[in-house]
Amino acid sequence: FSLHCHRMKFTVIYPKLLPDLWPHVSPLLDKAVRLNPEIIDLGDVYAGALAGVYVVWAAVDETTGEFVGAVTTRIITYPKSKALAMDFLGGTRMKEWLHLAQEAVEEHAKRNGCEHLEAYGRKAWSRYLEPLGWGQAYITYKKEL
Repeated sequence: FSLHCHRMKFTVIYPKLLPDLWPHVSPLLDKAVRLNPEIIDLGDVYAGALAGVYVVWAAVDETTGEFVGAVTTRIITYPKSKALAMDFLGGTRMKEWLHLAQEAVEEHAKRNGCEHLEAYGRKAWSRYLEPLGWGQAYITYKKEL
């Protein structure tokens, strides 16, 4: 599954292709994953993607072949609804591909019976997500024990 716009392509990376493409997408996800090193690292994301827990997506400049963005998604089943979560997202040139990412994950979510999308990130993400129709649902607090 992939979407194209101008010279940008946003596509799913199937688990059988992940070993070859992981060196291209892992650096793009690294900053987002490193926000919580005490609960997850890139090795965990990779293993989860190979096991089918996460779906890994990539934004690729079709002119140069450069990987410019990456996203991981997973489906969450709540007692009363189902959601598609975008757990980790990173890259460059966001304005060129983030709208493609949203279209692709929305379609994936609908095909899987999800009722809404969720995304996790720092407050600065609002400048990219709000123009695409996202709104803040809640704030997560954390306290070490």
